[in-house]
Amino acid sequence: MRAEEQTSRHLLLAVMTTVFSGMLIFVTLIMGWEFWAVLLMAAGCFYVWFLHIARVGSDVFYENLSAGLLLIEFFFFNVHESSLFDIPAVASILILALFMLNKKWVLYTIEALYVLALLYHALIFHTISPQIEPREIFRLGLGAVVTFGGAALASYWIKRRSVQRQWYEDVFAELETAGKQNAVFLSNVSHELRTPINMVIGISEVALGRELSPDLRADMSSIKLAGKRLSNQINNMLDYTEIVEGTLKPAKEEYMITSVLNDVITTTALQSNRQHLEMVFDIDPKMPAVLVGDAEKISHVLKILVENSIKFTEEGGVNVRIGFRQEGYGINLIIDIRDTGIGMTDSQLTQMYKVFYQADSGSSRFAGGLGLGLPIARGLLDAMGAFIHFEGKGQQGLHAHIVIPQGIADDRPCIVLNHPEQLCIACYFKPEKYSCDEVRGYYDGLILNLVEGLGINGHQVHNFESLLKLQRSCPLTHVFIAQAEYEENRAYYEELAGGLRVIVIAEKEFVLDSGSRLLIIHKPFSALSVANLLNGEIGERGFAEAQAAGRKPFTCVGVRALAVDDEEMNLVVAKGVLGSYGIEVDTCLSGKEAITRCSENAYDIIFLDHMMPGFDGVATLKKIRELQDGAYQDLPVIALTANTVSGAREMFRNEGFTEFVPKPIERTVLERVLRKVLPKSCIQYSVKSAGHGAPEEDGKTAPAEKSQPAEGAEISGKDVLPEAPAEEPARLYDRLAQAGVNVELGLNYCGGEEAFFLEMLRIFCAQGKEKHAELASLYDSSNWEDYTVKAHALKSTSLTIGAESLSAQAKEMELAGKRGDTDYIREHHAALMDAYEALCGHIAGIIPYSEGWQIS
Repeated sequence: MRAEEQTSRHLLLAVMTTVFSGMLIFVTLIMGWEFWAVLLMAAGCFYVWFLHIARVGSDVFYENLSAGLLLIEFFFFNVHESSLFDIPAVASILILALFMLNKKWVLYTIEALYVLALLYHALIFHTISPQIEPREIFRLGLGAVVTFGGAALASYWIKRRSVQRQWYEDVFAELETAGKQNAVFLSNVSHELRTPINMVIGISEVALGRELSPDLRADMSSIKLAGKRLSNQINNMLDYTEIVEGTLKPAKEEYMITSVLNDVITTTALQSNRQHLEMVFDIDPKMPAVLVGDAEKISHVLKILVENSIKFTEEGGVNVRIGFRQEGYGINLIIDIRDTGIGMTDSQLTQMYKVFYQADSGSSRFAGGLGLGLPIARGLLDAMGAFIHFEGKGQQGLHAHIVIPQGIADDRPCIVLNHPEQLCIACYFKPEKYSCDEVRGYYDGLILNLVEGLGINGHQVHNFESLLKLQRSCPLTHVFIAQAEYEENRAYYEELAGGLRVIVIAEKEFVLDSGSRLLIIHKPFSALSVANLLNGEIGERGFAEAQAAGRKPFTCVGVRALAVDDEEMNLVVAKGVLGSYGIEVDTCLSGKEAITRCSENAYDIIFLDHMMPGFDGVATLKKIRELQDGAYQDLPVIALTANTVSGAREMFRNEGFTEFVPKPIERTVLERVLRKVLPKSCIQYSVKSAGHGAPEEDGKTAPAEKSQPAEGAEISGKDVLPEAPAEEPARLYDRLAQAGVNVELGLNYCGGEEAFFLEMLRIFCAQGKEKHAELASLYDSSNWEDYTVKAHALKSTSLTIGAESLSAQAKEMELAGKRGDTDYIREHHAALMDAYEALCGHIAGIIPYSEGWQIS
């Protein structure tokens, strides 16, 4: 669609074309000129308006067509004997009308048509001859001066306008470059800050795992919380960089909106609620269960806005309401976030999207942050084709209204009760205890939406006497009460729980007595938690698990997987992580070997490295799909890749992969993929964390199988690496951090298992000499294709152990190889090799029994 300014100019052009044609049609009819010309001029006007209204054709075509039509009409006017002395006036009108197009050829054409008209009158009509009177000669001379003078003046202003526009474009380009340089600077600063911050977080977590005094534990918790907060700000800077650089690409994948909402609820529940705000999360039960869009970006936007509301709300509450509206392409996802905070004035609302803007920017402001949250949220929404609108007044709260277009994959309702006709619920909350009327409205709205949307019999009472009366007159099945109401009459509710379900809506610190028969829904209060409870998806005391839906630990016992990667270390990680879920894992080091394995064995899922030398992941995938007359066509094949740029998921799907998991493997991403691609019968949820082993038949948890090196790989001649001596973990991790290893990141990629992490460090060091020599050999032989593949492998293996700096260097070399920038590779190769050698040497000096370079 054209820009607003362009559209306005085209509208003016269409109007002028119509007016000029209308005047000429009138003159033609009055003067008795050719009638066929009237039909052509009318058709031309109709066509111009059709193009403008229908937005058909390019801007250049539209402007040239309109100008051409006017010039043809000008020529038609000129070739009549009676128009000689009126030609300059018409030419001046055209110059004035078409001057806005900034096209000099139009002016030159008008001048040429004027000269041609004079010659036509002189040679054909003989109205210009030596015998004409002096008065007529003066009129002709004046007309020529007006015509050529007007054209010259218009040409001068077009030139001035072009110079001015070029100046503006240059200034804009400079500002855009400065903005991108600012973004790059923020990105570099963020990466430099991340290592020490992760070290602070990691060491604080290690310290919190020991026996500490209460005061020291509180101090360490504060250090960890401060580190997490700074880490979040660093992540915001990286998000802002991606938005400024324009590299955001929204995904188009199926997701459950209830999972997105639950993710936001879980994040909110983990935050400190020092203000004791009432958090209410509501969703339309009739919302389609599975949508098509970018769940991660929607979740990020919600977290930003909810956190912003909490930050600027001292008392009252925050309400998140998710609804929808049916559209031809699917639905418009409608999200409303309201709070009872300090709100914003009109001037603040107009400035709130400015980067680094803080409405409360004084030295005494109580809310922190960089001012990037709302610009990031708007950038994410813009990338998804959505919009956001804010309404608010000072000290009267803020209302954020978001509309996001989404597709529909499953139009069944997102919340369905098993037998709604059998339910009769009562809700007892005292409205006077809430300081804000808005909070009462939040709870009332949620209850009303659930009752109407789910088709259940529901009642709401505001005092104890009304509850007693309701109990006698209605066959209640569930009673929901607030914590304060429960504490007023504990004995009554304990007795009541003997005949029906009584649920307490309580703060997260609240616990019931050991013998209580009541159930708890810990705040924040949400429609999802109520629906889970009504469906009986909880145990007698196990509602905390239901509130964390989608995050239950599980195993995949009986699933057989094939992991394919040209790097032995990546296979060790894959086998260890997948094995912790009870998956039987086979490994191989090449695409050709993978094809052989698939032809000989049956697998339930394949994890395939996307970038391997020779026979790469895409070629391997195509061969696997063709095996046994297409028997593997529907087999889940997951791309293992370190390329996690925006839009990566769509890229891999287009290549034929089912899903992708970034390297190093993150458990949260892996679990999401496993739940998505494996049959539900293969997912067995358990109380114990699957990350620590598969459940045995007697209900106990078996230890996870110790990871072994990949088949065919030799690591310093040892099949099992010895354990490290019992050195102080904090001291060991401190030395690793000084060597440039992000311990927390490495531990996270190794599932939090210290022995596994140390084993990865030993393997990385043991393979260092061989991998170093391979890179050097490929560099010396100028084999840039395989050099790029090996740099890609080094990027992922170094990140697996937390060596972020080396991983970043390898990434730059990989990108240089992909774009064919051999000059960059030659300039930075030595630095990469020195960093690689130095890191291996440091690790060899820190981790016992590591073979490789030794630091003297």
